[in-house]
Amino acid sequence: MALESIDAGVWSLVPALAAIALAWYTREALVGLFAGVASAGVVYGALSPGAVGVPADLVGPVLLPEFVLSLGMTTLSLGPVTTGNVLGSVFGLTVVPTLVATAPLFSDAWYVENVLLAIFAIGGLIGLMIRAGAIRGVLEALADWADSPEDAEKAAFLAGIAVHIDDYFNCLVVGSMMRPLTDRYDVSRAKLAYYVDSAGSPASRLAFYSTWGAAMIGFIGAGLAEARRQGTLPERLSGYVSGSGESASAVTQEVWPLFFNTLFTGFYSWIALALAALVAWQVLPNIAGMAREERRAREEGNVVGEDHDPMLSEEMSNYAMYEGATPDWRNFAVPIGVMVAVGLGAMFWRASPVVVTPELNEVFAVGGYRLLLPAGGPWAFDIGGVKLGLAATTALVVAFVMYRVQGNIPSNDEATDALLQGFKGIFLAALVLAFASAIQNSVTTLGIADFVTDWFRGVPAWIIPVTVFLVTSFVSFSDGSSWSTYGIMFPIAIPVAFASGANLPLVLGAVFSGGIFGDHSSPISDTTVLASSTSGSDHLVHVRTQIPYALIAAGIAATLFVLAGLLLPEGFRVIPY
Repeated sequence: MALESIDAGVWSLVPALAAIALAWYTREALVGLFAGVASAGVVYGALSPGAVGVPADLVGPVLLPEFVLSLGMTTLSLGPVTTGNVLGSVFGLTVVPTLVATAPLFSDAWYVENVLLAIFAIGGLIGLMIRAGAIRGVLEALADWADSPEDAEKAAFLAGIAVHIDDYFNCLVVGSMMRPLTDRYDVSRAKLAYYVDSAGSPASRLAFYSTWGAAMIGFIGAGLAEARRQGTLPERLSGYVSGSGESASAVTQEVWPLFFNTLFTGFYSWIALALAALVAWQVLPNIAGMAREERRAREEGNVVGEDHDPMLSEEMSNYAMYEGATPDWRNFAVPIGVMVAVGLGAMFWRASPVVVTPELNEVFAVGGYRLLLPAGGPWAFDIGGVKLGLAATTALVVAFVMYRVQGNIPSNDEATDALLQGFKGIFLAALVLAFASAIQNSVTTLGIADFVTDWFRGVPAWIIPVTVFLVTSFVSFSDGSSWSTYGIMFPIAIPVAFASGANLPLVLGAVFSGGIFGDHSSPISDTTVLASSTSGSDHLVHVRTQIPYALIAAGIAATLFVLAGLLLPEGFRVIPY
């Protein structure tokens, strides 16, 4: 059973700050995330000693008098501290398993089916693809026409776009597969790592049928549920949340139209991809450290510097194609096509209608079509939820059977080994998501959304999107994980959007964009580390050479959020919801 929420005030910031500080200090996102959840237990117990089992007669005398510190609009109370507070902080560690177990990822069957199951199914699928030569076939098809450094750079970028269904496997596969090609044409390892990283999270975030799609729906749903608890959820969106108060929960299959709107407002992903493409096509020049890396590689033939410490992943030796397999890009296209088809089919098959009642004649984009709706209504559209678990599992079965029949995987034992390698490769993503979901549950239990929402009251609506983007960027860069950042920020940003009158899709896009910025550029980001590792680049060199491009993308995105905040009314959306 979930813990009863409390109003921790400024102390609700402790789990997020602990996660950020420890992740930065240890350079390990998981350490920070675990510390954040543990600190939430300490705070919960200290403020509610009775709820964690401290007997009433032990609440005891005051150990320290009350001390109040004024922090601008916020008052930080450091007392009075009683025996009960001290004992509660210790006993509070006993609720840490509850904070993890009652996190949405484990307590909601939808998450289990469409996130956990999908993550491991996609991991197994990519393991089979690598072993059967399907991935190699895609990359060889891209590399066939490469006969210059410029062509090699284009192939590296396009390979990242092709393998976009998961950011982890994008980094694992593209870097290792394209390294021989870029080495042959004296493209620096730092440049390859930039392409791998730039087509990892930014591209995966835009693919609704990827592991990201279902996870992002969950994060948005948690923010909507928090808005219901705070009483800021508009009546027209009441169908997205069931229950009230502490029992409020998102109707996740109804949230997809909101997510689809963010495909248009997630500015950072589009800009980061566009910049990488312009660099690959030699439209934009190499900047600062990247220019030095490329100059040395071209003039001296050294793709890494003499004083560099390349990160070469030892585990990549496990991702090897079967010697008797025939590389063929179609063996990649068929399972992915099945995944997309099943996902889209589930979305429109017996879906719950989206009802739209326009006040004036309006144009809506629905399912790829532009519809002119007369005033009045209501008009219903059959848009439902993508069944990612079903789609990924179906693709996995199709790939398994196809590769065995072809002989590209010679035995069931080989296929099992490939599946296990894929599961192993995706396990870190599942672990990060589990702790991200627990952080989300922790800060929600401590009432962080109420506390931060109060800070935004009275702030002009037009400045909310860019403010949310900048705050989310800082958090994501600091903790190195976009998903853990989403767990912290969505329960804050969505109620703020409703309370301030800011445009909701724009605020959602700001959170998504800020999270991607950190995932793309932070030195402790898992995908940044993987990009360095599989590309054979010195990690710090990769970070230093990529940061200028990431900052340019962030600057352009921030400008767009300011302009869109000024120009777009609260009710604007591309897809009706």
